[in-house]
Amino acid sequence: MKTVIILFLLSVSQLVSGQNYKDAMQKAMQNWQEGNVETASAIFERVAAVEQEKWLPDYYLGLVNTTAAFSTKDNKVLEAQLKKAEAALQSALLKTEENAELLVLEALIYTVKITQNPMTNGQKYMPKVNEIYAKAEKLDPKNPRVKFEKAQFELGGAKFFGSDLTPICKEIEASIALFDEFENDTPFYPNWGKDQAVEALKSCKN
Repeated sequence: MKTVIILFLLSVSQLVSGQNYKDAMQKAMQNWQEGNVETASAIFERVAAVEQEKWLPDYYLGLVNTTAAFSTKDNKVLEAQLKKAEAALQSALLKTEENAELLVLEALIYTVKITQNPMTNGQKYMPKVNEIYAKAEKLDPKNPRVKFEKAQFELGGAKFFGSDLTPICKEIEASIALFDEFENDTPFYPNWGKDQAVEALKSCKN
């Protein structure tokens, strides 16, 4: 009887914990969608600290700070965002095997550094970003975020050097098809990118 009671209490505890996780993640996502970056970041950070076996809170903590850093003008704020993103990435890697989503995040962090100082960091980090995307593509060739972000990165370089955009535009178009096919039942698994790919394709063809 005691064993049954203990098992029941454990199952209830796990259910409550699972619900708290879901509620907190949804709250963070909502704040992010509403443009409350600092609030979303703080919630993801708290969830990541509690959930020692889940990599997604760390992933989103890294992603929310990385995407914000692309438009941050204040260097001190930008450095803080990058520092938080890099720490979140390392924390996520301790909780799961290396995967394509985390590689995309890593590539985006380096891309922020390039856009921050193209003359200094372009030559320094561009080979690294290309290497990361090649690794991600080999690891998960049907991941739409890998294909799109890789093409998006190449597009920036091609426009800068005046290269032919046609093959890159085709890659962006191919990524949209992958977005339509991509499925993962894990709660809060990344599903972003299609809207950005559609917009990128429009500008790519203009």
